[in-house]
Amino acid sequence: MRKTILVVEDSNSTRDLTTHFLQRDGYRILEAEDGKQALDILAESHVDLILADIMMPNMDGWEFYTEVRKQKKFNLTPFVFLTILDDLDDQIKGLTLGVDDYITKPVNPQQLLARVSTALMRGDRLVDFFYRDPVNDLDKATFFRVRLEQEAIRCRKHARDLTLVVVDIGNYESLARGQAGWFAKAASLEAGQVIHLRLREYDLCADMDDGRFAILMPEMGEASARAWSESLRGSWNVAAIWPETEQRIAIDIGFSVDAIAPGTENPIAVLDKRLASLVRKW
Repeated sequence: MRKTILVVEDSNSTRDLTTHFLQRDGYRILEAEDGKQALDILAESHVDLILADIMMPNMDGWEFYTEVRKQKKFNLTPFVFLTILDDLDDQIKGLTLGVDDYITKPVNPQQLLARVSTALMRGDRLVDFFYRDPVNDLDKATFFRVRLEQEAIRCRKHARDLTLVVVDIGNYESLARGQAGWFAKAASLEAGQVIHLRLREYDLCADMDDGRFAILMPEMGEASARAWSESLRGSWNVAAIWPETEQRIAIDIGFSVDAIAPGTENPIAVLDKRLASLVRKW
């Protein structure tokens, strides 16, 4: 999926030139003229990196950066200053605040692309380090698979119930094709938050990508887990707003339920089978 970069710059010529080079390198670009306009865009759009000037009207880069970092969902979003302020004190101030990079103008296009690529890669590595996603508070897929195997052994040994539920956004692909990939991803994030609120504190839930979520429920039999899933679907009223038309688009869900314990099947094989079967049934 193409990475999305938000370019925040009050100079039309500089913004157009920066956007041109980034688009030519394959990035999807969103544009804002100042910090306030950028915050409005961030309220309704997913971005993978923010590239901002410092000297801007209405809300300068310093204040904009502070407001961005107040929002948990942008905790790990790479933030790069691209500015004419080349004074050492300004550079130190930016890096002390925690920006991922500080680039002074004028900048060579190849250098700009290299610095952006590096910031994106660093952000991806940082996210991979966590066992729980710091944005949506859900478990990472790799961690979930390890715990699934561990819990299967434990529960089978002690004859305890353990059930796997896989929830799928049925119209994920249509959201990606009809609107945009970032919009489908944002819808998935919204769905994950709703699911997370319905879990017990000791349940495990992971975002398995492409609008699919795996939930591990200890001490819950298959019948009870199915009733929980039906209740979730029955009360489901989740939607995302397409910003271009302000249209409210419903997010559909389907689910599967499998008893892992008692059971003899390989739990990872069960998970992979369900993930594959739910890819586009709905």
